[in-house]
Amino acid sequence: MYHPDVDVTHHYKYAPSDFVKHLLSTTVIVAILTVALSAIFHEPVRPAIKINQYAKDHPLEFVRVAMGDLDGKGEIADYGPPYNNGTGMVQDFVQKDVGILHPVYPRQAFVLKPLQYAAVINPKIKNYLNRFNTASLSQQKIWETNYNRALSHARYTGAIVVPPGSYGPVAGMMQGLLQLGQSGLMTGALDRSPADYQFDNQNSLLFLQGKPLHNAASKLELKGDQWGIIHEENAPYPGPWWMTVVTAIYQIPFIAHASAADAMALGSGMVLFLFLMFAPWIPVLNRLPRYLGVHRLIWREYYKKYHAKDFTM
Repeated sequence: MYHPDVDVTHHYKYAPSDFVKHLLSTTVIVAILTVALSAIFHEPVRPAIKINQYAKDHPLEFVRVAMGDLDGKGEIADYGPPYNNGTGMVQDFVQKDVGILHPVYPRQAFVLKPLQYAAVINPKIKNYLNRFNTASLSQQKIWETNYNRALSHARYTGAIVVPPGSYGPVAGMMQGLLQLGQSGLMTGALDRSPADYQFDNQNSLLFLQGKPLHNAASKLELKGDQWGIIHEENAPYPGPWWMTVVTAIYQIPFIAHASAADAMALGSGMVLFLFLMFAPWIPVLNRLPRYLGVHRLIWREYYKKYHAKDFTM
């Protein structure tokens, strides 16, 4: 139990001290230790997944991702709010009520528009696009379906080779898009803006959403069910440590399997944050340190020496 005569001393011995000297020396020591320990125990740096490198290393998967954007069955194409009207990732009314805040329509933004830019330097692509755009929607779907089926039997020999079939211009379009991706120009085509300076990288960040990023995250144990916390690119220190709370909340069964898992996890994290922030003003809770007497355990040597008769554990 807190007692002012026991827990507070009124007798202080003054001693000369150079506070600035101690502060600077402590700062220097901590800085040296921080740099040294970071160099020894830092996290391994993982290079960012770049579109051109992925197109070179996994050409078939690159084309499958692009086809998902073209036929509307891909990760982002069918995601739903806040990107589009899809339903693939819609959890509940919360997501629907938020609406489309960052409109993304991958068929145009991820495939057709980049091909239009590439057609300026490759007339073949222009012919493929003209044929595709002038065809009916039903005919386009037939070509897309046939080519998607053929991809399961495709191989890469410097170009995508698929069994003979009725693919229309889609095969040529995908080959042109793959070349654009491998050239390193895909990122610029995805993020192209009429403005003089481009600061919106949304499309290039979303293009490889789905299997490419999931596979990479799994190898690094960064998937949600692995309690993974992202690390900053090219930095030897952990990323947002505060995500630990949210990641832990995701492991609670009734939240992990709920239809609104994201909203519940983030909402729970916010409630916990507010609870801790206002704890000093919550009655009874703000007096727990005095009731628990943890300070007595920490300062037990002091109490034994100066207040032995009043010291209780």
